[in-house]
Amino acid sequence: MKLQEALREIQSLKKKVRSLTKEIESIKAAFTEKPSPVEEMLKMRGIKVFRKNPTDRLFFPADFSPLDKTRFYEMMKRYSFRLVLRDMIKYQDGFRIQDLTRYCSAKVVQAYCNLLCEMGAVIKNGRGRYRTRVSPLYSFGPTLEWFIAEVLQREFASPAIYGVSVKNTPSGGDYDVMACWNQRLVYVEVKSSPPKGIERNEISTFFSRIEDVLPEVAFLFNDTQLRMKDKLVVMFEEELERRYGRESKTLYPVERLIEELFHVQNHIFIVNSKKDIVENFQHCLRHYLHRGGPSPSPLPVGERKKMRGAASMETRYEE
Repeated sequence: MKLQEALREIQSLKKKVRSLTKEIESIKAAFTEKPSPVEEMLKMRGIKVFRKNPTDRLFFPADFSPLDKTRFYEMMKRYSFRLVLRDMIKYQDGFRIQDLTRYCSAKVVQAYCNLLCEMGAVIKNGRGRYRTRVSPLYSFGPTLEWFIAEVLQREFASPAIYGVSVKNTPSGGDYDVMACWNQRLVYVEVKSSPPKGIERNEISTFFSRIEDVLPEVAFLFNDTQLRMKDKLVVMFEEELERRYGRESKTLYPVERLIEELFHVQNHIFIVNSKKDIVENFQHCLRHYLHRGGPSPSPLPVGERKKMRGAASMETRYEE
């Protein structure tokens, strides 16, 4: 009996040693891994990244092959596929084809399920029911962030990271996607909910985060084919007025670029997914190259301070 207990204890210790060895190797890799160009650009701004590219909340498993990731990426370009994934996450522990047909035909949904089963992202139990391989899944947001980072890397040759956490920034240190494009820092705030689900405080935080890291180009991307003018543009205008005064609509208007794409001072863009996500980002980036000036934000910092009203003694001293 004592021998069996000793053997069990040895096996337990072996598992712990293997686990600790993996953790040590992971820590070593983190310290020896060369920082990405995005991290280097942030470091130039005095900002350090301590978390990036999390895999634990993505729709697909961590052991996805490069080929399957590419296939999944290409499917993610389809709006109908993204809508079906949202419903799969909603019913992740068990769903049938008919549970996913709010926006697509049963035939299309079946094709998506077959593909995901083939890749190992979805499991079929043999009775017409499916479940996601990764569980729990809390939202579609992390997978959408991964996709936008992949768009910037694959379509625009721009190193990108997603799910970025940084230290010591006043407005909070979480950024959805950041990229190094054409030697410029790009920040993308990703919204997976429809415009009615986006609150004004989220728009305020978006502008505050721009002030914190000063990207040359910033996007608020909303994965919807609904109009931007009805709510998001209005909230942008209200936030600009709150920050910069009543003259903001004249001096810093939210202008239409094309169809449902809008910009502020050629640097900050509102983008939805109508027609094609890649083309929408392409329109904005090309517009920036044609019209964008040296300032990475709607107003120079000094002007923002002046337009906020009476400054405190501390602020006047700094100025």
